[in-house]
Amino acid sequence: MTEDAVEKPERQLGVAGVLVVGGVLLALTALTYGLHKLPHGAWSLPVALLIAGAKGLLIALFYMHLREQRASNGLVLLTSVVFVAVLLAVCVLETRTRFRPTIPPGPFPVEALPGAMEDPRSARPPEPAGPREP
Repeated sequence: MTEDAVEKPERQLGVAGVLVVGGVLLALTALTYGLHKLPHGAWSLPVALLIAGAKGLLIALFYMHLREQRASNGLVLLTSVVFVAVLLAVCVLETRTRFRPTIPPGPFPVEALPGAMEDPRSARPPEPAGPREP
């Protein structure tokens, strides 16, 4: 067996290390909850993704034991992170460049919908236009 495939006991995490990583994960979760109440504007998505990425990295390194494994597992993790980042970037760029919907011009008047001022539970759909069949 090669030396890369064998787990190294000096890289294993003890009970104290597991508790420290768990405390950091709890602190990041509390930070996420605390920050969602503040207005960030355009920074809300990058901050949320940064915190989520840090939590995911801690879980992958310590609880999934990627820190103790060969370097090829780290390469797989890095490749997956790059692909997720590219997909997120494409989604964000697509939503940022959308056109605003417009109301097409026409001869119709703009009025409130029938039943808008009434109780919504008692509103009925409008009667169909056209001749009724007996």
